Amino acid sequence: MENSSANKELETVDTRGLFCPLPLTFVSRKLKEVPVGERLKVLADDKVFKKDIEIWAFETGNKLLEFREENGYYIAVIERGKGFKGESIWDKIKFISLGVKLHFIKHLLDIIPFNKPKYLITFVSVAEGLRAADFLKSKGIENFIMLPVPKEIYQHCGLVFGLKSKDDAVKIYNLLKENKYAVEDIHIIDREKKYPKLEV
Repeated sequence: MENSSANKELETVDTRGLFCPLPLTFVSRKLKEVPVGERLKVLADDKVFKKDIEIWAFETGNKLLEFREENGYYIAVIERGKGFKGESIWDKIKFISLGVKLHFIKHLLDIIPFNKPKYLITFVSVAEGLRAADFLKSKGIENFIMLPVPKEIYQHCGLVFGLKSKDDAVKIYNLLKENKYAVEDIHIIDREKKYPKLEV
């Protein structure tokens, strides 16, 4: 059966003129708006984009269907997947273990009403969030907590950093961005669970 997006003009994300990690950030944000199985076209001219998009597609469970160079820039076609599940049994065990750990922490915070985070930092992939956590810890920064991404932000598995203060959230977001980590946004934790984005 043919994919419905094959018969219509693909939505395009033009990242030309942007450099790592911004192209992945824009692709990740836009792909989260696309239903599973639909496709997105990406234009890029960053020289490391091919390697970055291949790794990102694998880490997020999306499919890189096409990649070509044309007129001095790259064109990629990505199909929205259902999220990373791991290839080997060991990948699956690590992924499930991380999920159990993050959900356990979230449930503890639901039971214990004090010290709850008020801001969430999102990433383009679980793996990018884990790399960012290692980087922050190597710098002695540990005032964040890793949590599962709320389903209101993203329907599939993901990881976010929870922080108590706006200043800390902005400082960590900017530090990660300056050091080329693919952070997406800062969301405010609100009572209605709409998680509006904080303009940074």
